[in-house]
Amino acid sequence: MKKKIAIIGAGIAGVSAALRLHKRGYAVTVYEKNSYIGGKMNQFVQDGYRWDTGPSVFTLPHLLVELYELYGKKTEDYMMYEKQEHSCFYFFNDGTTFTFYTDLDKLAKEAETKLGVRPEVMLDYLAACKEKYEVVGTMFLENPIHKISLLPWDKVRKALPFLITGGIFKSLDALNKRDLKDEKLIKLFNRYATYNGSNPYEASSILSMIAHLDQTIGTFYPKGGMRRIVGGLYDLAQEQEIDFLLNQTIESCKRVGNQYEIKSNGDLQKFDKVVSAIDHLQFYKHILKDEKLYKKYKKQERSASAFIFYWGMNQSFEALDLHNIFFSKDYKEEFHTIFKDLEVPMDPTIYINITSKCDPEDAPAGGENWFVMVNVPAGKVFSPALTAKLRAAIITKLEKALKRPVESAIVTEKTWFPEKIAQDTGSYMGALYGAAQNTKTAAITRHPNHSTTYKDLYFCGGTVHPGGGVPVSIQSAKIVDKLIEHEH
Repeated sequence: MKKKIAIIGAGIAGVSAALRLHKRGYAVTVYEKNSYIGGKMNQFVQDGYRWDTGPSVFTLPHLLVELYELYGKKTEDYMMYEKQEHSCFYFFNDGTTFTFYTDLDKLAKEAETKLGVRPEVMLDYLAACKEKYEVVGTMFLENPIHKISLLPWDKVRKALPFLITGGIFKSLDALNKRDLKDEKLIKLFNRYATYNGSNPYEASSILSMIAHLDQTIGTFYPKGGMRRIVGGLYDLAQEQEIDFLLNQTIESCKRVGNQYEIKSNGDLQKFDKVVSAIDHLQFYKHILKDEKLYKKYKKQERSASAFIFYWGMNQSFEALDLHNIFFSKDYKEEFHTIFKDLEVPMDPTIYINITSKCDPEDAPAGGENWFVMVNVPAGKVFSPALTAKLRAAIITKLEKALKRPVESAIVTEKTWFPEKIAQDTGSYMGALYGAAQNTKTAAITRHPNHSTTYKDLYFCGGTVHPGGGVPVSIQSAKIVDKLIEHEH
């Protein structure tokens, strides 16, 4: 008889874990509280416009390909994706624009032309980011670092000198000031701390390796939007007859003897192992009901949350691309406001994602679907007055930068904010990535992929090791699979 595994949560990590563990021979049951799979990777349609609700950046597609190859399948039979010529358009307060090309020579030329930065500055910096990823990053991202017996000690020994001399214990901002010097480039590369909701003035410079993923490896767009990433994997899981239980309210999860008993919607089932693929704080509080562990991890600082405006525009904006960033004037002050004052900056850095640039059917002819996001403190409560004030500040900033009306082009609107993000996705306080990584040892103190208290209990997803974001969440499921393979 097959051993049984329960996976709590059908986000990208939960679906990925289900596919890997089913292939390993386990009978897998996935519990999901919502009526849909995908977690933050949802979508909605309103007045003829389609939006992805959450993640918008897709890198490291080989992690996705691996899941299809497990079953002898071709990725293109489930989803299509293409590499982008540029990962982002940047807009600075003084009117300077900068295109972040995924071609290294073009990127270096752009830095020289737009910013007067010698090409070798950009080339040397990105070469260092690549080395950091290959020597240190892969070690942290691909292994259960909290399990000493599974550490790749040959890689650890190689990484130690690099950790000491490579500026890992500097902040990302300090490293960028040392190696880039140009104010605009520093701001641009500081932005990579926001990929896991952290503060570049405190987070480790290890995060600079994200620039290597974004540029050297490249940024990709999945045809049909980000939702198609988890949708394709779910289609594969359905073909394999993996059991997904939607609309579930888990009443209890208890370790009884050598098994776990899960009672959901009045039905009791027994499992040999449990994988939590939801926010670990919510798992401890509401599923396992372990107040001690809940309080322990609750003490950690939360990552940033977001306020998102989904705007249906009746016009096309040629100055914009798939990914766009409008920087605040004082970047350091913006992060101080978010993480120290726990307030909403009124000169925020604005991110706009427009999938209709790649999928024209996502908006009516001549229009665009804008996903407009700013970082805000986790847990921040938005009154109608605060929402209106933030909306006005964003529109004023965009109209100044684009030199054309924006508000008059908005024909339909929806919002998502910390309280609603927490309610819809189970993210504690609406924090997008669980604990912030605003310390130099954040990788070590982040919640591990296995429990040291409960036997046969594992964790994957954006709030545990190795971190948040689509590829890293997929990687966390791979780490859980490695743990279970090793232990049994």
